[in-house]
Amino acid sequence: MHAIKNKQAHICILVLLVIVLGACKKFLEPEAVSSFDTEYIFDNTQNARKALLGAYMAMAGDYGYGIRISGYWPYDSDEMLKGTNPPTSDEGQLLAKYLGIPSNLQITNPFNQMYQGIERANQCIYNIPKMLQYNGGTSIEQAQLKRMHGEALVLRAQYYYELCRNFGDVPAQWSPSQYETDLYKPRTSLDTIYDHLLNDLQQAEEMLPWRTDVPNIGDQPDQRFTKGTAKALRAKIALTRGGYSLSVSSQTMTRPSDYLNYYKIARDECASIIANPAQHTLFPSYKGLFKDYLLAHNLNDPSGEFMMVASMAFGSGADSKLGIQTGTRVNGVGGGGINILPTYFYMFDSTDLRRDVTCVPYEITFDTIKTGHAMNAVYDGKFRKEWVSNPGYVFSAGNASTSSRPAINNSLQNMQLSWPLIRFADVLLWFAEADNEINNGPTAAAIDAVRKVNLRGHGGSYTEDAPVIPTDKTGFFKFLVKERMLEFGNEGVRKYDLIRWNLLATAITETRARLQAWASSTVDNHPALPAYSYMENGPVYARDPSQLPSYLYFLKKPPHSDIDGFNPFLNSFYKPGPIEAAPTDQTRVNWWLGGSGVSSSQTLTNAFAQGFTPNKSELMPLPQTQRDVNPNLSPQNPGY
Repeated sequence: MHAIKNKQAHICILVLLVIVLGACKKFLEPEAVSSFDTEYIFDNTQNARKALLGAYMAMAGDYGYGIRISGYWPYDSDEMLKGTNPPTSDEGQLLAKYLGIPSNLQITNPFNQMYQGIERANQCIYNIPKMLQYNGGTSIEQAQLKRMHGEALVLRAQYYYELCRNFGDVPAQWSPSQYETDLYKPRTSLDTIYDHLLNDLQQAEEMLPWRTDVPNIGDQPDQRFTKGTAKALRAKIALTRGGYSLSVSSQTMTRPSDYLNYYKIARDECASIIANPAQHTLFPSYKGLFKDYLLAHNLNDPSGEFMMVASMAFGSGADSKLGIQTGTRVNGVGGGGINILPTYFYMFDSTDLRRDVTCVPYEITFDTIKTGHAMNAVYDGKFRKEWVSNPGYVFSAGNASTSSRPAINNSLQNMQLSWPLIRFADVLLWFAEADNEINNGPTAAAIDAVRKVNLRGHGGSYTEDAPVIPTDKTGFFKFLVKERMLEFGNEGVRKYDLIRWNLLATAITETRARLQAWASSTVDNHPALPAYSYMENGPVYARDPSQLPSYLYFLKKPPHSDIDGFNPFLNSFYKPGPIEAAPTDQTRVNWWLGGSGVSSSQTLTNAFAQGFTPNKSELMPLPQTQRDVNPNLSPQNPGY
């Protein structure tokens, strides 16, 4: 493994990298460990906790889930794309367009940081069980140290999982570097790594308390991992292990013959979580989950839906650029890094509340005015600046007078927004997926799990007919494929789902065709397009753009003080509307014109997944700097 850095660096700047770079009200502490000696570090519970928090911190920052792994690696997919122009020299866009090369630093630096996290976790896994207090301390000390041991196993599993799903076979090391005789390890089969992780997580489950039991061992409620986290991550890895992946040797997408064994692991883990609603369940409000908790810097939602989170801290290297490079544009600041595809926007039915959380067809100007956008300029919405609070942030108001305004902040780069890795909605849909596959069709429990997610997405009740959930195996799977698309948009999930289902190539090919057809058709000649082969139940407006308005009209100013609840658009996204000039109190925006009026949508088509190549692009290349250091990192991934 640790060809990742040079050999000298591996002798562990140890848990020094344990240094907690700043105070984080979520769970990272401000104190730093002052000694480089592991015997000192793992001499008492307090210092051991600081070492563990150092292992957590590899998830944070620009090269963790602060933006690269969350905002660059998961795109382009059939829901969103990064950047609306074909890339030139921007490494992030090149990577998102499947044009990444082994020297791309947006691959190299996160790759290194994941291994840094593994090294820190290995230190904890090796040393914590050797502490005298682990078996001989007070009951509280023993419980806390066992929890830390379990957390370290979960952290290591997450870091290896992220590496394997993006690079395939990678070097595996299971003990601290100072105890290894060979730091230049060859690639290990990802199946072997996944099997190791599944065993680790089963062990971690026995060490970790449930969410509500954390105070019983003297710990404060926070975003550290619990038993539910280990169970959910084990289910996630089991489904990936039982799914398709790109084989380096055969250069084809394959799945194991015994894949059902892994689906059974996933089903059983999910079932045990679902059976314990006092620990984890759905938060009633889909919007509130993000607005009132994630973007309000408080992930302790009473439902426990946020089961695994990459928490961020204030300070260099530990914060995130979520909501700055992504999300809405506010007073000309930030946003626009990720765009919603029109084909995704119209997979939501008109009563699905998840659409307006995930998709934002406007920007905010002069603090209160929502300026409408065309179909080709819809932003991702779950990390919108307008919802960030506790603390909130002030942005420039463009050319508005600043005489009575707070200081302008055009240079803001971080808002301490954390990244969700697993939600309880995942658990429900994973259970349904595994149950359907194992039983050759869904049971009543699987159908109920999917219905709960869909119903929450519609506000808890249906104002129109409830969707018909298929009861045959193929139809139910297709419904799940769509439901996960709608539930987890903008959360970095879609691309990896499509890979493990072996549908990424299909999705990209058909999305590109649909975008092209929409762009080249005219106002009078809309093509009646089939939905994806796995989405026949898509709404009619997702298949026939003749149902769409050419223009949308919006109010220049809100008529009331509730800016957040103000919908500026006056006519439906789903029905043809007026085409006359806007009245004096309204503004007209081109929504979808077709033909000569859709050149910008043509740009979307040209930019989307530009370099995708089947049986290559499902993996990224191993960083060249690591192959230069480690002669055993061969072969390179196919096509690179």
